Amino acid sequence: MNRLALSAVLLTALAPALAQSSGTTSAPPTVTSRSASKTVQVAFVAGHAGHNGGLNYNGDAKGEKTLTVPLGWTVEVSLSNAGKMPHDFAVVAGTAVPTDFSKVRLAFPNAATSVIAPGGAAAATRFVANRPGTYLILCRVGRHAQNGMYVKMTVSNSVKAPTYR
Repeated sequence: MNRLALSAVLLTALAPALAQSSGTTSAPPTVTSRSASKTVQVAFVAGHAGHNGGLNYNGDAKGEKTLTVPLGWTVEVSLSNAGKMPHDFAVVAGTAVPTDFSKVRLAFPNAATSVIAPGGAAAATRFVANRPGTYLILCRVGRHAQNGMYVKMTVSNSVKAPTYR
C-alpha cells in the first residue's frame, strides 16, 4: 500500500475521534420538565470541549441554539464550568449582545448566577419566565458574550413544553 493510500485509510479511521477532540461537537443541556408544577430544569456546562475557544454553553455559541420556555414557568438553571476561564449565566432582554453590562438589567429577577471558577466549579439560580419575548442567555465575564458565548431564549404563551434546539 502506498503512502497516500495509507494516509487516506488512517484519516478515515481517525476522523470521528479527531472531530470529537476538536471541540466541535455540541452536548445539549439536560432539559427536564414537570408540567404539573410548571418547572423546567436546565443543566448548562460552560466551556464544554473547548468549542469557540471555550466560550460556550454545552458546546453551543453565537446563538446556535434556543431554549424555549412556556410563559409563567419556573426555570431552574445549574451551571458547571468545564473550561479554563471563569464564566457566569445571565438572561438579558433582546437579541443584540450588549457591549456595556453596567447598563444592562436582567430580563427576570434572579436570572443570573454568580461568576464561577474554572475546573468544575458550579452555581445555580431559579427564576420565573413571566414575560413573553426573545432573550439572550450569555456570559458577562470580560468580553465572553461579545466573542460568542451566548445562546437564545424564547418565552412564549403558545408553547406547552420547554425545548432546547
